[in-house]
Amino acid sequence: MEEYDQEFLRALHEEKIRTQNERAKLVTMKLAFVTVLFGLSSVNMKIDMADIFWLIYFVPLVSISYDLYIMSADSRIKRIGIFLGRNPVSLAGKAEQEWERFCTSYRDSLATSANMFFSVIVTLGAAAVIHSQQSWTEKFVRLWFAVWLVLSLAVIIALWMRHQTLIKNIGDYEPVEKKRQMGP
Repeated sequence: MEEYDQEFLRALHEEKIRTQNERAKLVTMKLAFVTVLFGLSSVNMKIDMADIFWLIYFVPLVSISYDLYIMSADSRIKRIGIFLGRNPVSLAGKAEQEWERFCTSYRDSLATSANMFFSVIVTLGAAAVIHSQQSWTEKFVRLWFAVWLVLSLAVIIALWMRHQTLIKNIGDYEPVEKKRQMGP
């Protein structure tokens, strides 16, 4: 193996660790954002909640944005792990290859499901706050609220389903082995 290949593989290992830390940081930031946002409603800041409740409409959007970054980091981690574990050129040891096969066979979807579940709960919580503050006299307001809620939940669920499919496809990766051609 060439020196450049060894350097590349070492960089992949480092990227995997860096991305795992990035994903953990993003999850923490998402939890902190939601906690602070909902915590503001319980703090007396001399601002009437009725004047700023419309900001709560952005909660699902921010939550979905965090979800996209978290899912991106998660899929990068999975791609690197599968490549290192299955590609013969990676020179991964037998233990690492077996570990990657084991991880693929017994994939932990709990973390991605928990992230989606949290986004759904946050969206429903935001809807409850909005519902308690909104004036429901106009049909347009009711329609806007219903569309916002259904669309937010649909996007969260669709992203989760797309991520599950992507992870499955990454797990199905098989390296293409170059076969030596004999003859002319």
